[in-house]
Amino acid sequence: MAVVQPEAKVLVGALLVGKYRVAREIGRGGMAAVYEAEHIGLGKKVAVKVLASELSNSAIVIERFFREARAAASVKSPYIVDVYDSGRLEDGRPFIAMELLEGESLYDRMARVRLIDPVTTVRVISQCAKGLLKAHAAGIVHRDLKPENIHLTKSEEGEEIAKILDFGLAKFYAPVRTDEKTARLTREGAVFGTPAYMSPEQVKGQGSVDHRADLWALGCMAFECLTGRPVWNTDQGVAMTFAAIAAATPPVPSRLRPDLPPAFDEWFKKALQRDVELRFQTAKELADALSKAFNSPHISLVTVSGTGEVDLEKAAADAEEIPSESVRLLESEHMPAAPRSSSKGSAPSADLVGPQAVVRQAGPSATDLPATAGPEAPSSMRSSRPGVLRYVVPGVAVGAAAVVAYFAWTKVMAPKPQALAVPSSSIASPPPGSHSTPLADPSPPSSPEEPKWALTIADGQRLLTEGNADAAMKKFAEAQGQGGGAVAKAFIDQVKIGAATMGPCKLVAFSHPRMGYDKSIGRPSVAVGSKGAVVVWTDDHEQPKHDHAYSVVIDQTGRPMSRARDLTPEADFVFARPALLAVDDRFVLLYWDRAGSGAGVRVRWLDAEGQIASPMMAVGPTKAGDYWPTIDRAPDGFWVAWQDDRDKDGSNLFLRHLDPELHPIGPEIRATDYVAPDKGEKGKAAQMRVPSVAVGGGTLFVAYALDRDKLHLIERMRLPLGMPELKGAGLDEKATSPVPGGGHEKPKDRELGDVSIVNDDRGEGDLPAMTCGKDGCFVVWQGFGRNNGAQAALIDPVKGIVIWRKKFAPNGSHPSLATSQDGQQVAVAYYEAGKVRVAALSRDGVGTTTTFGKVGGDPPRPWISGGKLKGEWYVAWQDVEAGHNEAYVSRLLCRN
Repeated sequence: MAVVQPEAKVLVGALLVGKYRVAREIGRGGMAAVYEAEHIGLGKKVAVKVLASELSNSAIVIERFFREARAAASVKSPYIVDVYDSGRLEDGRPFIAMELLEGESLYDRMARVRLIDPVTTVRVISQCAKGLLKAHAAGIVHRDLKPENIHLTKSEEGEEIAKILDFGLAKFYAPVRTDEKTARLTREGAVFGTPAYMSPEQVKGQGSVDHRADLWALGCMAFECLTGRPVWNTDQGVAMTFAAIAAATPPVPSRLRPDLPPAFDEWFKKALQRDVELRFQTAKELADALSKAFNSPHISLVTVSGTGEVDLEKAAADAEEIPSESVRLLESEHMPAAPRSSSKGSAPSADLVGPQAVVRQAGPSATDLPATAGPEAPSSMRSSRPGVLRYVVPGVAVGAAAVVAYFAWTKVMAPKPQALAVPSSSIASPPPGSHSTPLADPSPPSSPEEPKWALTIADGQRLLTEGNADAAMKKFAEAQGQGGGAVAKAFIDQVKIGAATMGPCKLVAFSHPRMGYDKSIGRPSVAVGSKGAVVVWTDDHEQPKHDHAYSVVIDQTGRPMSRARDLTPEADFVFARPALLAVDDRFVLLYWDRAGSGAGVRVRWLDAEGQIASPMMAVGPTKAGDYWPTIDRAPDGFWVAWQDDRDKDGSNLFLRHLDPELHPIGPEIRATDYVAPDKGEKGKAAQMRVPSVAVGGGTLFVAYALDRDKLHLIERMRLPLGMPELKGAGLDEKATSPVPGGGHEKPKDRELGDVSIVNDDRGEGDLPAMTCGKDGCFVVWQGFGRNNGAQAALIDPVKGIVIWRKKFAPNGSHPSLATSQDGQQVAVAYYEAGKVRVAALSRDGVGTTTTFGKVGGDPPRPWISGGKLKGEWYVAWQDVEAGHNEAYVSRLLCRN
C-alpha cells in the first residue's frame, strides 16, 4: 500500500525570511500549516501560515491565499483580523504572518453553552456589523461569514470583542483593484461559501453578489445564537440546503423559543428577505434594528478613533493604503490545532478554498462518500458542523441539482417519511459534573414531515438530563399517545428502569440513535469526542443483505444531531461489531468486511463528528473469512489483533502494529500456531476465538477464548513491546526434527510470548474482553454457553500474574470493559436477569452494581466507553423493538 508522504514541516527554531523565529507548529490542514513564531526585531509573537508546497504552483490557490491577507489588511478595524506581513519563504512557498488570538470561536461558544443570551448576541452581531461596515466601505464582501469565522477574544481593556476572520473568499470591488486573474476567482456562475449561511444570490451563482449577502449571514448567525440551531437543516446534502434557501419558508424564532420578542421575529424576517432590496441595506441598519428589537442601547458604529459615525468615503480612501505589516490570526475549525481547551495559540484556517479543495483526498472519490462526509485525508480537519462544507461548483449544475432535489423532496420523499428527519443544531453541553442544569428547548421538526411525537420525546430527553425523571416519563407517555409507538415505548421501558436505580451510577440520558427504520440493527458501539458521542452500528437499510457501518452524533441529552452516515461505502458486508476508538479529536473505526472484493480487516479515521476522514486502509487479511478484529492504542501507534483460519486446521491469533496515522508497520505477526491431529487420531486442532487486545505497562496483552480437548479456556498472552519477535513476522514456519528409525516428530502447538490460563479452575469460559488502567489490566468473560456467570480477573501488567479472580455476577453474561479517558477508572457493563448493568473495577475488586436498562433474548455484549467527565460512561446495546433489533445508548454519571 502506497503511503502518502506528509507535507514537509518547518522546523522549530527555523528563521523564516530573516525575521520570524518558529517556536512550534500550531495546526495543520490539507492545504496549509500554521506555526507560532516570534518577530525577532520586534519581539512580538505572531502566527505564520504557510501554503503546502504541492499547491505552491497553483495560481488560483496562491491568489486566494494572498487574498486573505489583502482583504484583512485593507480594513482598519478592531473587529477584523489584522495582517502583519505576507510573501514567500526561501523555498518559494507563500506565507502570511498573523497575530495569535486567545479565546474561542463563536461556534465553539455555541457548542459549549448552546444558547447565547440576547445581550451577548446583540453585542457580537453589532461588533461584526462594525467590522463589516468598514469592509463594505472598502469594497470588500466577505461571502463566508459563519460562527467558525467569528472569534471571541479580549481587548486590551479586558472586554470581550468579536473579530471577523478568514477572508479567503472575499470579493473585491473598487477601490481595491483586481486583475483578470482575480476576476476569474469571483466569476458569475460559481458558488462560494458555506451552505448554511449562503444567501439566495450566492446559491444561484450570481456574479452581482454584494455586501447584502453578508447581512443575510449575520441574520442566520443571530438566529442560531438565540435558538441553538441553524436556520436550515444541512444534513440532507448541499442540493437540499440550496433548495431550502431558494424556496423554503424560514422558521419563526419565537416558535422555537417562546421568550424571544416578536420584534426579533420581524428583524429576522427582514434579514432573510430573498429580495435584496427588501433586506437590511447596511450593516448599521441591521445592528440598530437588532438592538431595538431587544430594547438594547444602539451600539454606535464609530470609527477606530471614536470621532463619530463612519465616513464611508474616508474609509474607502483609507483602504487604498495597505499597511506593509498587517495580519492577525484566527482559529478555524479546519485545523488539527493544539488541544481545544488551550486558550493560547489559536490557529488560523489551514485549508484554502479553490478547485483543488474538492480533490484533496487520496483514495475514494467524493462520489463514493455519503453526502454528509467530507473527502479529506486523515491529517486534515474539516468544518465542525455536520454537513457544512465549502463548495466551489458550477452555478448551472448546482442550480439544476437544487431544482431536481427540491422536486424530489416535495413530490416523492415528503409523503413517505420512512427515515425521521433529525434537526441539525449545536451540541448542548451541560457544565462539567452537572446533570441538573436546565438545557435549551429542543429544536422543533426540521421539516413538516417530522412527527410531533419526536419533539415531545426530545423534551423528555432534556428533562431527564436536567434531573427531572418524572416529568420526562410523562413526556414519553405523551409521545406514545401522539403516535410514537414502539419508539416511545422503548423510552418508557428503558428510562423507567434507569430512573429507579439506587446504585452509585445515575442515568442522565437515554438515546435512540437510529430513527425511522424497521430493519434490524447490529452490534452498536459508542465513543465520545469533542463534538458529542458518536454511535456506530451495522444494518442493510440501503441495500438488503449488504450491511454497512453507519454513524450518528448524539448530544448530552441523547438526541441524534445528524442523519445516519455510511462509514463503509466500499464494503460488501460489514460483519459483527465495528470497533470505535476515540483518539484526541478523531475516532478510529476498525471493521471486518466479510465478503466481496474488499473483504478483510479494514481501518479508517473518522472526524470529530463521526464522518469519514480518511481512505479505507487494509491492516490485516484481504480475503473473505471470520476475523473478529480488536484494536487498542499504544505509545507509538496502535495494535490490532484478529483470529484467522488460513491454515485450514484451526484458528490462530495474528497481530499487526500500526503507526499513529494507522499505516501498518512491518508484516502481520503470527502469535499462535495450533496443529491439527494426524489422520487416524481423535480430536481437532485447538481453536482460538474472539481476541481482545490491550496495552499497559509497556506490554501488549491479548485475551482470547481457546477451545482445546473439550475445554473452553480463557488465555492471556503477554508480549513486552520491546521483544524482537514483534519486529518481524512472529512465529516462523513449522519446523520438525528427525526421529530415530526415520520420519520426523509431530509438530507441536506453539504460542508467542508468555501465555497462561486465566480461568485456572478450568471452568467453561467464553467471550473475553480486556483493558488496562492505573490499577493493572483487567479481563472479564462469561461461562461457555452462559452457564457459569460473569467473571473478572486483575492481572499485574509487569509480572503478568493474576492478582485476583472473581465471579461477580452468578447469572451474568456478555461482559465488556472500558477504561476512562483519563486512564484512572475501569468499568464493566454486562447483562443479568434481563437487565443491563454496570460496575466499577479496581484493585479492590468489583464495585456495587447499577441497573439502568433492560434486554431480552441473547443479544451481543454491550459496548461501554468513557466520557469526557469524571465518572461519565456511555453504554450501547441492542434489544428487540417492534419485531426488529434496535440500538440504545445510555449516559451514566457515577460516584467514585
